[in-house]
Amino acid sequence: MDVSDLILKKDLKRIQKMLEKRDLLRDKVVEISRKATRLSDQAIIMIHRNEFERAKMNMWEAGQLLQRLQILLKHSPELRNFGTVLVAQQEYAEGKLLLNVAQYRRILPLDEAKVEPTVYVLALLDLIGELRRMALNYLRKGDGAEAEKILSVMEDTYEDLMSIDHTAIIPTFRVKSDACRRIVESTRGDVIAEVRRIALEKAVANLEKRIGSANP
Repeated sequence: MDVSDLILKKDLKRIQKMLEKRDLLRDKVVEISRKATRLSDQAIIMIHRNEFERAKMNMWEAGQLLQRLQILLKHSPELRNFGTVLVAQQEYAEGKLLLNVAQYRRILPLDEAKVEPTVYVLALLDLIGELRRMALNYLRKGDGAEAEKILSVMEDTYEDLMSIDHTAIIPTFRVKSDACRRIVESTRGDVIAEVRRIALEKAVANLEKRIGSANP
């Protein structure tokens, strides 16, 4: 029997155990990531419904899961860029960003978001789509002033992101930024049209009121 064959078999068993352990860890990472993503997605829906306390609870739970995820990833750093991990981080950051805009009309700083810079940038791009939804909700309620405030946040956020250099190294940045440009332009048109319509309705109502007062 060749000694080299014995050594090879020993190494193969060792490698097999390592792969089995890593596969189990990957499954756990996927499970936790998906649960965190689901919680963040639900929180975003709650924010649009103005259910802020419920949204905060969801975001807290998602944050706890992501902390647990970071501990697991210390043992397998190659999984840090795994698809479900990045999605979970981005959805979490997007939820926190949206909550701050909804409540305080401010963009949450990077340090407070507590995510990687690349994740933060991609979450800001995704945020613009959620802000359009928020602006349209205000328009449906006839609140043009609040819709204009949200539009202003969208425009400023987009302009700030476009000022960043070396974005070619950020995955999907170009695709997302192109989509954001169209979203901002579309929202601007919707807000301007609706604000003008509301102003016209008020002007007509005031005119009718004056005419009615002049002709009792």
